[in-house]
Amino acid sequence: MIGDDIVDLKLARIQSNWRRKGWLQKIFTESEQVMIWDSEDPDGLVWKLWSMKEATYKAHQRRFSIPRKYNPWDFVCSDEQVTIDNHSYKIVSKQNNKYAYTISFTDQSNFISKVFNDNTLFYKKVLQNYVADIMGVKKSSISILKDIHGIPCIKIDDRSTDIPLSFSSHGSFSSFTIDLP
Repeated sequence: MIGDDIVDLKLARIQSNWRRKGWLQKIFTESEQVMIWDSEDPDGLVWKLWSMKEATYKAHQRRFSIPRKYNPWDFVCSDEQVTIDNHSYKIVSKQNNKYAYTISFTDQSNFISKVFNDNTLFYKKVLQNYVADIMGVKKSSISILKDIHGIPCIKIDDRSTDIPLSFSSHGSFSSFTIDLP
């Protein structure tokens, strides 16, 4: 299973004052709060950890086909892993001065990920091209939808597939991660 999340750091600074009273306590465990305050870059670490939790939330939701639920405290972050309910997810994070991006996954997989500098639906077209090339089908036969739990899925000729994918957008950035056979 996979999940991804991207945070536009410029927009996050405008939208969220994470230093206001109670904000950190709502989102992060005590050990995560210590990590943040001890960090050389607390702002960057807040959004990296947020991205780790969100990406893992998506992977976990897909893995167990569960409805949406706001439960950030249940996702416990460490250096390269997030744990929820005795289930561990590996993490790959990329952060620069523009965005924080995380991929969360259960197994070493064959995933492809891409980050875009715009928040348009262009990433869905690129995703369709990848799937068409790998699966040997026409791009027009591929549709990307969300199920009743909001989990994205790929249909080829109106038939559901088991291809795990995740996409994310925030501010000026969008991304996707897909695990192709």
